[in-house]
Amino acid sequence: MSDLTVDGDLLKKSAKALKKIQYEFEHTEKHQKDLRGIWGSGQITSAMDGFADNWDYHRKQLLEAVKSVGELTDECHKAFKDLDRELEKATKGKNKARTGTGE
Repeated sequence: MSDLTVDGDLLKKSAKALKKIQYEFEHTEKHQKDLRGIWGSGQITSAMDGFADNWDYHRKQLLEAVKSVGELTDECHKAFKDLDRELEKATKGKNKARTGTGE
């Protein structure tokens, strides 16, 4: 029988970090609007608008991926935590049966 080791703290930290990244991706549009007036030249403003539009599209794609991975990481952490509890209960039950104490 092989042992499976899962770093629950790392899963939890990863899920939390992904939530922070998700928040940043969701709120970057405000920064784009704040910067719009500082470019000066019409050509630069036009180029930056084109870049921002392209970024918006790709940011939305990345945001969906970050959300998905974050949810999966969180679910994985919860599943292993629940499994660990169940295995602990099962192990305690076997140990009680072996000793005959029934406690």
